[in-house]
Formats: sequence, structure tokens, C-alpha cells
Amino acid sequence: MLTTTSGVDFLDGGGEMGALTRSFDWSKTSLGPPETWPQSLRLTVRLLLGSQQPMFIWWGPDLIQFYNDAYSKTMGPERHPSALGAFGRACWMEIWDIIGPQIDYVLSGAGSTWDEDRLVPVTRNGRREDVWWTYGYNPIDLTARSAACLSCAMT
Repeated sequence: MLTTTSGVDFLDGGGEMGALTRSFDWSKTSLGPPETWPQSLRLTVRLLLGSQQPMFIWWGPDLIQFYNDAYSKTMGPERHPSALGAFGRACWMEIWDIIGPQIDYVLSGAGSTWDEDRLVPVTRNGRREDVWWTYGYNPIDLTARSAACLSCAMT
């Protein structure tokens, strides 16, 4: 089990994003408070927060977002830290034509995706940047309509 008496010990650690995740008011989202989250979300968030590999999760029909310290370094001040707990589609509207179909593919139960050296231009640090990414989206819990970018790297 990933909890003890506090019910949210699975959020321990995780650097800056761990602290932000613990202090975020999740009760204002469709997820509700962390002590009510499904075990699959608890486990995945724990793995994400403890990893030095850039990782990102979209959870549920609203695609509520989680990410770790390593991923935060790729975002720029336009998205970090405001992306935590935000709706995925709204946060990433400028690239939704690229990533939206990939996420839909995973959430439909069709499988995982993988892209190598794919151009995904993003706005960060005040300007649009051409960034080549190697990344994959994988299902976590299809009953919760969730997907994760479990392996992200910029090239």
C-alpha cells in the first residue's frame, strides 16, 4: 500500500514538483483530494515525482496534468508551475493538433505511441522555439482515461 496514517505519503519527496503537488488544492479538480485517488494514480504519481527522467501524466477526461522536476525544465515560465493540475487541452492548445491525436489514440485503448526526433514547436521563455522531441505516450488506467508521457527527451 502506498499510504500510511496521513493518506498521502505517496506524495513524499519529489523536489519542487513534489512540494507543489502536495500544496495544490486538488479538491477543486475532478480528481478530488489525494487520499481519494485510485491506486493506479497514486503509484504513477509516486514514480513520476521520484524520477530524474522528464515525465508527464494526463489523468481523467479533463486530462488533469502532473509532471516532475525534470519535465518542468522543458516548459518555460509560460507553463511552469501553472500547468500542474490544469486541463491538458487548454494548456497545450498551440500543439494540440500534434499531440491531441496521439493522446486520443492511447485513451481509445489502441495502444502506445512513440516518436523520435519529432518537431514539436513550443512557446517558452517568451518565444516560439523549434524543439525536436523523442517521446512516447502510454496508457496507465484506461478506465480513468489516463495517459502518460513516460519517456521524454529533447534533442
